[in-house]
Amino acid sequence: MKVRTVGIVSATLWLATATADANLAKHGDSNVTFTAIGPAGLRIVGKTADLNVVDDGQHVSVTVPLAKLDTGISLRDTHMRDKYLEVGTYPSAQLTVDRASLKFPDQAPSDATTNGTMTIHGKSKAVSVHYHATRNADGIHVSGDTQVNMKDYGINVPAYLGITVKPDVSLVVNFIVSDS
Repeated sequence: MKVRTVGIVSATLWLATATADANLAKHGDSNVTFTAIGPAGLRIVGKTADLNVVDDGQHVSVTVPLAKLDTGISLRDTHMRDKYLEVGTYPSAQLTVDRASLKFPDQAPSDATTNGTMTIHGKSKAVSVHYHATRNADGIHVSGDTQVNMKDYGINVPAYLGITVKPDVSLVVNFIVSDS
């Protein structure tokens, strides 16, 4: 329902922790999670493993295709994708950050916050993203999080039988990149 996470999703700029002069390439498993909160402690969690990373040397972009977001309830997924996210028109969410703003880990992990641009539902907004990156033998493991407000992206707040969720959605992204 609150699918605008992704970015989430999100989300997603945390990947930029590699060697400062090498391009980053995603490999291995990844996951994107969004969490929306409703009344009486209702938590709606959506997930996808779809995530792409592009590093052009100046910017790092994390793109999350939205068509496979899954909340565990197929009717809710259909409403989220078709009615709220309109994935036929807006198939993905993207976070773009300036590569120069990223801290790359060497022996010690990197914890940092940076600014980027989140594009969801055809609208782009500045966001602050916190990320943690650790380098090991199989690459740079990145996890990042941010929060977005559906209304900022022109997404109607989902409602069903008079029950709505809050417009703020938390996005969390995990992936592995290597310096290519």
